[in-house]
Order: sequence, then C-alpha cells, then structure tokens
Amino acid sequence: MIIAAIRAVIRWRVVVWLVVGAAVVGSLLAIRSASLDAIPDISDPQIVVYVKWPRSPQLLEAEVTEPLVSALIGSPEIQSIRGTSHMGYSFIYVILANGARRASVQQLVLDRINIIRPQLPPDASVTLGPNASSMGWIYQYALVDREGLRDLRELRLINESQIKPAVQTVPGVAEVASVGGLEKQYQLKVFPPLLANAGISLKQLIDAVQPVFQEAGGRMIEVTNRDYQLRGVINGDDLNKLEFLVVGRRPTGEAVFLKTSATSRSATTSGEARWTSTAPARSWAASW
Repeated sequence: MIIAAIRAVIRWRVVVWLVVGAAVVGSLLAIRSASLDAIPDISDPQIVVYVKWPRSPQLLEAEVTEPLVSALIGSPEIQSIRGTSHMGYSFIYVILANGARRASVQQLVLDRINIIRPQLPPDASVTLGPNASSMGWIYQYALVDREGLRDLRELRLINESQIKPAVQTVPGVAEVASVGGLEKQYQLKVFPPLLANAGISLKQLIDAVQPVFQEAGGRMIEVTNRDYQLRGVINGDDLNKLEFLVVGRRPTGEAVFLKTSATSRSATTSGEARWTSTAPARSWAASW
C-alpha cells in the first residue's frame, strides 16, 4: 500500500505540487481572516475580591483582608489564596483548582463573604470582580475635548452616563473600568475645638450627616378625591442649607447646628483612588 502511494506521488508529482500549493495558499488566507488570540491566556483561573476602605494598608490588612482570607481558606475547589493591601483598597485573588467550576466556587466565595460581613467594618465595600481573566484587558479609549468646552468632571459624567452603559451591552464584555476624570463631592471641614465646645463627638457628627440626603417617607393623605404621598426630600443643589443641619443638642436643650463646628464646600476628586498621577488622566478601559 505504501509502495503504491509512493509510485502514485512520483507519477503524478505535478498534481501533488499543485495540491500542496493550493493548501498553502488556503492556509495563508485562513490565517489572515481567522480570529486568533495574539496573547494566549496562560493565567490561572481565579476569582478576584475587591475591598475598598479608606484606611492605611496595615489597618486594612488586619481588619478586612486577613479575616476574608481566613474565611476562604480550606474551601473546596480552591487551590490557593493571595491577598495584597494598599492605601485605601486591597485585592484578594482566589486561585481555582478547576476552571470549569468557576460558577459554583464564585457562589461559595459570595456565601462566605456574606457570613463574615457583620464582622467587617460597616463602611468597607467588598465586591467580587467580573468573570474575566487577568489578561482580559483588550481595549482602551480616551475622551478628549479638543475644543476645551468641558472639564474633566463633565468628561467623566459623559463616560459614566452614556458611553459606559453602551459598552457594557456588547456581548463578551465583562467589565468597563473607568480611570481618571473628576467626580463631584461635598466636603466638610471640621473644627475640633468648636466641636468639643458644643459637646458633640465626631461620631455624632458623622451619624447626623450620613443620612441627610436620603428621603423620608410619610403617610398618604386624600384631598378632593386625590391621593398625595408625603415625603421629606433634601435638595442637594443648595449646599448652604446643609449648614442648618441639627447634629446634636447641648445639655440645656439648645440645638447645635452644623455651621457651628464645620464648614461645607463643593469640590472635585479623582475618579479612581487606585491610580495617582501628576497630570489628570482621561482614559477608560474595557475588559473582555
């Protein structure tokens, strides 16, 4: 059989060369048109737990990162756990033993986080990362106002309200992470001597300010066969009225207003605390 095949190749060598040439040309065309991964994904299958808490790395490690790692150690289908703490945020990388069990392990990690959540600081934010590998960064775009009509805060708002939701609807996109830009925030400058003179602690001040922009629901009343829902709303556009917020009372029963111990102002801050730069950045990225 082999001898017959060799004789046929020698006898019809022109046809054989034509077939080989056609196969080479077809392969080159297929390589140019086929969708190939230029950077193969050699990373370990993992689940990322992101913690955001504006504290020092040492305190973040002791209060949040270490308890979370201890709660996840020994879980099934988990090969190893790595944690790293930085200024204001930390990452916990849960390396999976089997990448095919990602959904079940992700649910297990979420259950463990919910169990230990009451033991963590109440103002610490713990979230799971998207279902993407560490090499999934595929595209980066920047918003640049060449006419100079918008500042960095407006560019950030355009990206968050219009561009980012549209990109997230594209099939295959796991996450759209915003980097740079400015976000509007309200800041309070507290004067400790005035606070001590009023007999108000810093915790009382924080507890009074935190729920100030939340709506207060009320009962429904009927007037002329129409139902009216009563609710208390704070207008965030008028910052001056915030100074009349009652933060406590003196022993005599006199109300202590916010303006007696602190001043408020509107300011802008960088859009993401994980990156710092001497020049403002205006770039965003999408992970696939």
